[in-house]
Amino acid sequence: MYTDLKTILANAAANHYAVIATSPINLEMARGMVLAASEKNAPIIFLFGQNMMRRHAKAELLIPMIKKLAEYATVPIATCLDHGNDDERVMYAFRNGFTSIMYDGSLLPMEENIAKTKAYADLCHQFGMGIEGELGHVGIAMNGDDKKGIYTDPKDAANFVKQTGVDCIAIAVGTAHGDYPAGIIPHINFDCIKACKDSTGGMPIALHGGSGSGDENIMKAVEAGINKVNVVTDMFSACRNELISQLKANPKMDYIQLMMEEENAVKKALEHWIDLTGSAGKAALFKPVNKIGLLTSKCAIGQTE
Repeated sequence: MYTDLKTILANAAANHYAVIATSPINLEMARGMVLAASEKNAPIIFLFGQNMMRRHAKAELLIPMIKKLAEYATVPIATCLDHGNDDERVMYAFRNGFTSIMYDGSLLPMEENIAKTKAYADLCHQFGMGIEGELGHVGIAMNGDDKKGIYTDPKDAANFVKQTGVDCIAIAVGTAHGDYPAGIIPHINFDCIKACKDSTGGMPIALHGGSGSGDENIMKAVEAGINKVNVVTDMFSACRNELISQLKANPKMDYIQLMMEEENAVKKALEHWIDLTGSAGKAALFKPVNKIGLLTSKCAIGQTE
């Protein structure tokens, strides 16, 4: 079921759970992730960042693959441009079949952020696409300091949502992108999440920088009102670490088998995150798709009849 961010997150907000948003940059990751979502019966959002697509994950190749997997999957699947702030890249997402965009104007002055986000929101809604905006910058994971003044102001969040018409808002509550230093778990401002949830009238809220933020923190964040959790670094790490482990154990491992192991590793990693966010089983809340599943546990590990 190929759908949009708005449809998925409206359901998540109404039913008090969160959906994992992550990045499948190749066939193995995509198959493993769709299989995890299918077996957990959970909706999923696939993210593709601007630079990610420039470096490797070309939308012309990956979006048709995601659409085909979604056609046979029994769970809702959305695609979303992640942290789009380059007009050319936003149009690239439109041209290549994304169902949603996340426009990131968080580094702009407030009024400019509102104006540009609203313009894209109007355009997205004309084409039946969902849109996420960001207010309050989510930075790079450098340290674990709890610095004052980094959190999104709930009053600003309410104004932003009202003025832009976005379907979801990403807020700054203490997390960051990338790997945290060893032993560091960020402090998440749950009161800020609750206040932003209240001030926006129950708007779907996104938490960026979920990787490495701690299982207990994630569960509490969802309880406080988060409906979308971005997890990319942890998925990449699961794949890399599995490949390293397999090659250390068997340097001459057959390449196809190695890719099968990667697929299984990302599947297991994503299943854990689905459980944390409470999205397991929530695909049942959507209109069922009467299709024979293309993915089964057997095909996911590369076996044949």
